[in-house]
Amino acid sequence: MEDKYYTIGQILKLLKPEFSELSSSSLRFLEKEGLLHPQRTQGGHRLYKEDDIARIRLIKRLQFQRYYPLEVIRHLLVKLERAKDVEAEMVFLESIYSPVSYDPNFTPLSRKQLAVSTGLSPSEIDRLEGIGLLFPYRNGNGRQLFDEDDLKIAELVARELRLGAELKDFVPYAKAVQALVKEEINLFQKLAGEEQLPMERSRQLKEDADLLMPLLRSKLIRRLMVQRR
Repeated sequence: MEDKYYTIGQILKLLKPEFSELSSSSLRFLEKEGLLHPQRTQGGHRLYKEDDIARIRLIKRLQFQRYYPLEVIRHLLVKLERAKDVEAEMVFLESIYSPVSYDPNFTPLSRKQLAVSTGLSPSEIDRLEGIGLLFPYRNGNGRQLFDEDDLKIAELVARELRLGAELKDFVPYAKAVQALVKEEINLFQKLAGEEQLPMERSRQLKEDADLLMPLLRSKLIRRLMVQRR
């Protein structure tokens, strides 16, 4: 059976009811970013197959239902192409990339919206980003957005600032956390090895990482509290 091909116009007619944001320019943008690979006619017109339609659906679901940035989506697509069980792999990957405070009804915030929501000034938000406590991402249209975890962190910092803290107080903490996370990743990359891991082993390593950090943190806090008495 020969493959059926669709033009951009047919793709938009088919998928617009599901994804109102979809446009010919957004499809061309995904192609430019290397996420889509349509074939071309001799006249240069793009043609899409059924596999391309499934890929577009997945990308748009990740963009507009999960709000993943393109760099994360690119990584997810590579992983899913190698997966034996795509649905199970997707569940596992989303457990890694979803915010800790994930809320299905949350809409990512612009810098201005984050400032209004938390009471922080734009300059304070810029400073928190520079410190390494906030990590905005760019969506498919190039806008910088903040997710649920950014909001929670900004709210926490804003509360402490109202109680007399200063932004510079958070600098050594942010540096220490970044250094610790880098060492954690180095450790588990070493345990994982160079080869493509089976999903069960990947899941086991993630569970180990999720457990080791709070266990060690709790033990160290108790030890240091005793030493400081």
